[in-house]
Amino acid sequence: MKKSLLFLSMILFLINNGMAQTHTKTNFLDKNRFGVGVNISTNGIGAQLAYSILKKSKLIARVEGRYFYSDIKDRDVTFQQTPMIVNGYIKRGSIGFMLDYHPFGNSFKLTTGFAILLNEVNNVAKLRDSVSQGNIKISPDEVGTITIGYNLKSSPYFGIGFGKSVPKKRIGFSFEIGFYYTGFPTLQANATKMLEPVSTKIYNVFVDDSYYQERINILIDDRHFLPVFNCGFNIRLGKIVN
Repeated sequence: MKKSLLFLSMILFLINNGMAQTHTKTNFLDKNRFGVGVNISTNGIGAQLAYSILKKSKLIARVEGRYFYSDIKDRDVTFQQTPMIVNGYIKRGSIGFMLDYHPFGNSFKLTTGFAILLNEVNNVAKLRDSVSQGNIKISPDEVGTITIGYNLKSSPYFGIGFGKSVPKKRIGFSFEIGFYYTGFPTLQANATKMLEPVSTKIYNVFVDDSYYQERINILIDDRHFLPVFNCGFNIRLGKIVN
């Protein structure tokens, strides 16, 4: 009987100790301030997971992902006074790691980080109508196509805004204005079939032609930066102890 009581006491002690440890771990997770959020930005729609590193959420680390995709179908454009039809796609987005620093402990924040940019454009253009050379009529498919595209490099990010990714209350909102330092985008331009001889000219119009050089220099300066405006809806997970 005594052995049974001793064994039962040991079991109760182990259970109680295990529950205490579980409670401690739960409090540990609570105090570490996790948060999730969704955001809408000029570079896509996405979600994030945030973690408060310092007390009162003065320093918050977050990983985020954004994405936007749009098809271009049979869009009428004019290229060098020639009516054309364009098909392709526009892709925007990023996968990044960010640090939000709240120097005054309130919602004001300074943000820095790094992101893999998913931004890419690819357009394929062909003549809208057939062309005639003497008595010969040439269809748009016989003339060929022009392909123009670009994509951005992975980039550092800098921003300023208000709102915490791990809000003080259960729910919070945030907005942020910033930019990616992208450098000049990678450009592609080529042509097929009868248009193939003008491939170099097409590329020169965008990059190398001396006539456009001054304007291109301005474009390069402008395109070093990709501005971004972001609004977020954030939810605190667990119980925060300030």
